[in-house]
Amino acid sequence: MKKDLTNVDIYAVVQELQGEVLNGILDKAFLLDSQGGKELILKVHVPEEGAKEIAIGIGTYKYITLTEYEREKPKNPPSFAMLLRKYLKNTRIVNVEQHNFDRIVKITFQWKESIYKLIVELFGEGNVILLDSEDRIILPLKMERWSSREILPKEIYRYPPQRDLTPFNLEHSYEIFKGKFEEDRYRDVECVRIISRIFGLAGVYAEEICHIAGVDKKTVNPSEEEIEKLYRGCIEFFKRMFQDRKPHIVLKDGDYIDVSPVELVKYRDYEKRYYERFINAVDDYFSRYITKKMVEEVESKLQKMIKKQERILKSQMETLKKYEEKALENQIKGDLIYANYNIVEEILKALREARERMDWADIKRVIKENRDNPLLSRICSIRENSGEVVLRLSAEYGDEVVEREIPLDIRKSAFENAEEYYSKSKKFRSKMEGVKKAIEISREKLERLRKEEMEQELMKELERKAPVKKKRKKRKWYEKFKWTVIEGYLVLAGKDATTNEILIKKYTDSKDIVFHTLMEGAPFTVIKMDRDIEELEEEKRERLLMETARFAASHSRAWKLGLGNTDVYWVRPEQISKTAESGEYLKKGAFMVRGKRNFIRGVPLGLGIGILEYEGEKKLTTAPPETVKNFEKYVMLKPAKRKKGELIKELKEIFKDYEVDDEDILRVLPPGESDIVRK
Repeated sequence: MKKDLTNVDIYAVVQELQGEVLNGILDKAFLLDSQGGKELILKVHVPEEGAKEIAIGIGTYKYITLTEYEREKPKNPPSFAMLLRKYLKNTRIVNVEQHNFDRIVKITFQWKESIYKLIVELFGEGNVILLDSEDRIILPLKMERWSSREILPKEIYRYPPQRDLTPFNLEHSYEIFKGKFEEDRYRDVECVRIISRIFGLAGVYAEEICHIAGVDKKTVNPSEEEIEKLYRGCIEFFKRMFQDRKPHIVLKDGDYIDVSPVELVKYRDYEKRYYERFINAVDDYFSRYITKKMVEEVESKLQKMIKKQERILKSQMETLKKYEEKALENQIKGDLIYANYNIVEEILKALREARERMDWADIKRVIKENRDNPLLSRICSIRENSGEVVLRLSAEYGDEVVEREIPLDIRKSAFENAEEYYSKSKKFRSKMEGVKKAIEISREKLERLRKEEMEQELMKELERKAPVKKKRKKRKWYEKFKWTVIEGYLVLAGKDATTNEILIKKYTDSKDIVFHTLMEGAPFTVIKMDRDIEELEEEKRERLLMETARFAASHSRAWKLGLGNTDVYWVRPEQISKTAESGEYLKKGAFMVRGKRNFIRGVPLGLGIGILEYEGEKKLTTAPPETVKNFEKYVMLKPAKRKKGELIKELKEIFKDYEVDDEDILRVLPPGESDIVRK
């Protein structure tokens, strides 16, 4: 069975984590003993989404994922967890990345100007290392030494020796790839092992590449033709990793034996359990072993809803308790000021008068020298930067004597300081009312769900079901891009740097027309032509060019920025080149455009979404206003600040007769946020 995530797995996990925890605020860190090692839990609060937990396995099982499983947290966290809390509490996660396609994840945290990095090494025995902004080690979970680097406090963190070939530079590195097979150390070595070592791949993925290439994995000293096949096999496999993930757990005799983000021929005849997201598959896979609990093979939708509602209610109860404590604490401080009103007023007045003729250093000296003074003895400290004095005040409060160290603004009177604390207490009590209402709603919802669950149990005995392969929609080749049909012609647009590259290199022919905006990072848009565009009658040609320009503009960053219009130009394919000017470098997805650009100025943004029948199938896609009016059913969109989840829910309801799901909608929406145009 798999015990460690591979670099391929980590790539998929990191991609999904970025969409889950970016901008999350770290609340707590826990370090737990687990099966054969340690498990680090980072509790993160993500705005508008609530609490999430990142689980990191070190030791026998090495992984990183989000987890939905409860762990028993220690009452007294170990020193490493406490140190993480000290440095990272209330910091914001600003980046999650995989280092150079290695088994290393870097999580970057920021608070104001301070930057911290948490390095997660998922090779060997694994390690977690906290760095400062200059990559100096603050503290590692485990101190280690190698000939090339040391993992010790105060040392500069250095990554392990890096590979010169990765999936991200492979397309332009055939000669380097070929050269690997010609090295003396790889003479008489099976090609599957060479592939594994070149990219640091697990054997199962190297075997998959050999299968794709049609080269026996045990081949030694391959011919140039076989090397080229292996090269193409690598490109195809990594393309699958980038674009065609099918997350699943592999089972044998009911036991989990592997978890993978892509389909593998090795497991063709095995039982599988499919997931929407790879992090959920990883969570189920490792939690079975880490928590010593048997994970149910199938969890009903109702059970998931109950579990989610219980988490929401628990979070709300914790928030209410926190607000109650803060409201009470501020109330007590205000009461203590009033209980000691004359003393507080006299101290504040004395400090204000002293400040007119003395600096803070002298005032502090006088206080220190007169500790026996009944008034001055109450002063704990002075915060000159904020103009505050901290007084130790006590009074009978109920059946006991309460004492607090209370910061007071020297510029204000005792009355004003007390009112400040009462005002804070009032604000927290006001917040409590809102939370109480939310708790009441959550309890009612949870009660309804539990009642529904009981009714289900009474109606039928729940049976344990074997994992069933998820029915996935078969996608056409053009659906890997943003697409539409204008004036009878297929129009394609890139989604990102990868699809931009694929669109221009693989799917653009000599008769096609290529559109682009002047915005950095804008997608290329291509009209798939069956003839030269000049052969079209003028009116149809102009409609085709203008509508395609609107499609290109609306799927660019202009939509995300909420612009009303932008400039678009079109060129012929022969004007586009991957060859940069001397001394320049073209990033992935970028191309040089040479020669005349045919500009269409001030192209208005506009887009609708609807059902289009194409090649005998009804599919959801977008189109410019004049084109979308010919769709079977459609609504118009506009740039707007609306949560994507809410928009998807409404669009699913509008197009429910066409079995449209979340993925169908997400694939075609323009960048940024949108809303439906209301009539």
